[in-house]
Amino acid sequence: MEAYFNELSLHSFTDNETAKNAFLLLGNCLKKLSEMGVSNTRMTDEATRKGILSGQTLNRVLNNEAVIDKDLKSVIINRMCTLEPIDDLENKYNVTGFQYNGEDCKGLGWACEDIEDSVALGLSLEDIWTDRNYNVNIYMLDEDGEEVSSVSQCKHVVTPNGIENLRDFFQTKINTPTNGRVLAIETVSLFPHLVFAGQALEQLKNIKDAVAVEQIYYRLRDLERVAANSIVPISTSIFKYKTTPESETRSRLPEMFVKFEDGETRHCSWHSRFTPGAGRIHFYYDESEKIFYVGYIGEKL
Repeated sequence: MEAYFNELSLHSFTDNETAKNAFLLLGNCLKKLSEMGVSNTRMTDEATRKGILSGQTLNRVLNNEAVIDKDLKSVIINRMCTLEPIDDLENKYNVTGFQYNGEDCKGLGWACEDIEDSVALGLSLEDIWTDRNYNVNIYMLDEDGEEVSSVSQCKHVVTPNGIENLRDFFQTKINTPTNGRVLAIETVSLFPHLVFAGQALEQLKNIKDAVAVEQIYYRLRDLERVAANSIVPISTSIFKYKTTPESETRSRLPEMFVKFEDGETRHCSWHSRFTPGAGRIHFYYDESEKIFYVGYIGEKL
């Protein structure tokens, strides 16, 4: 698992002592993240060129022993790596940009729940950057090549205590299946309120992209939450992730009618979206029994 550095939190310091205390705290956060299973914290290449002290960029401050001693420098260099180039991430999610309060924010953006669902690490700045969630605007291309926008929360930490408070989150991430075959085998125990068509399980078994499998897991867990809490009637507002019915025309496609193991054919015209690509989980919600019938998992039909 990787975290992302919030480059917006980098700011100018008035003196060496203030900067030293800020970077000591950053080093302790990096150690705490490592304890939680975070292998690297990625930052943008632009961040290394930001002015931190008078006439000194982050790159130069790393060599200023009055601010960062050799041990702390080693921690920062070994546990932080640059986010550039990011073509793989951009292509995977069709992202064109992220913004917070009108400013571009790659670190917050990649860490947000609807993208990598990780955490963003920042430098503490009172009343501005603290241990809390921030809303990020995401701009991306849909399957038709049109730019669409959405808002997603990003978990942000600036202290070891803030990281400790997310221990359950990190533990869940470590235990999240990243192999489609493994997730297919565990569906009965993980999702007691979900029934899968045979074709859906076979489709899931053949998905090898770890990020896609993780995204599918979270969407299925969202369906399980709705059913387990007897939330009815079905509507787009009851789901955490983007979940909608097909249009009237597309809902008549033969692929929307799926035969399940009990011999019944169900109209799986609702779908939850997942990335990378235009992933879809098609289902039918039996509101009387509080059961989701999952009929299809894969690319957009």
